[in-house]
Amino acid sequence: MTASHAAFIGSIPEYYDQYLGPLIFEEYGADLARRVSVAPGGIVLEIAAGTGIATRHLRNGLPPEVRLVVTDLNEPMLAYAKRKFDPPANMEFQLADARQLAFADASFDAVVCQFSLMFFPDKATAIQEVARVLKPGGTFVFSLWDSYAHNHLIRTIDDTLSSLFPKSRPPFFDTPYGYHRIDEVKALLEETGFGDIEISVLPRVSRCQTARQVALAYILGTPVCIQIAERREPTVEEVVKIVERVIRETYGASSICAKMQAIVFKAYLGVGM
Repeated sequence: MTASHAAFIGSIPEYYDQYLGPLIFEEYGADLARRVSVAPGGIVLEIAAGTGIATRHLRNGLPPEVRLVVTDLNEPMLAYAKRKFDPPANMEFQLADARQLAFADASFDAVVCQFSLMFFPDKATAIQEVARVLKPGGTFVFSLWDSYAHNHLIRTIDDTLSSLFPKSRPPFFDTPYGYHRIDEVKALLEETGFGDIEISVLPRVSRCQTARQVALAYILGTPVCIQIAERREPTVEEVVKIVERVIRETYGASSICAKMQAIVFKAYLGVGM
């Protein structure tokens, strides 16, 4: 994974939260939060929280007495998330690399991660860190995107980028949509000491008011805009217009609906092995 894959900087967090969030993240964030059950007095860790979309659902769904520690490797994304909570009730925000968490062993009752495991260069080490900071019997709840075949908007956009850059297609989307083999993920969890693994494949419908909003979401709301800018021609602005046109021609100009699909895992540390 190149540096640009993790470069959620500049105006990207704002576009990500404003456009991509409602399009693909909010519904799954609410679902993920419903899967996290921790008694009052417990403590939950969210890793790679981004702009705090799932964080809001977690905070609203957990008992007020449950402490929520929110982390991300990217300072602009974490700062954007923190601004959503004023004051942050029973919450803590920390910069953290999921591969090297600065927390004591057996500190948390649950660890949550929405659509971020795919970005970790060393997934085995990250899962080992999750196991280390979880209490025995604690839960690891996380989501992954299924393949391009099951996520129609991004498939259309990636096909468009391939046609625009036939010799050097921007590869960003291969990372979030390229880690979805259930048996591979399950084996990694089991090797790390997790058992009683619940797996849910969740088809949903992504909805957006206009084709323009879809183009802004995926092009300006992700680091693909950096990879496009590196290629110079066509420009980022031109790509946004082209993607908008393709989305309009494929899905209509307004009230856009398209299939999306995620895979959610809930695994218990040291249980059911």
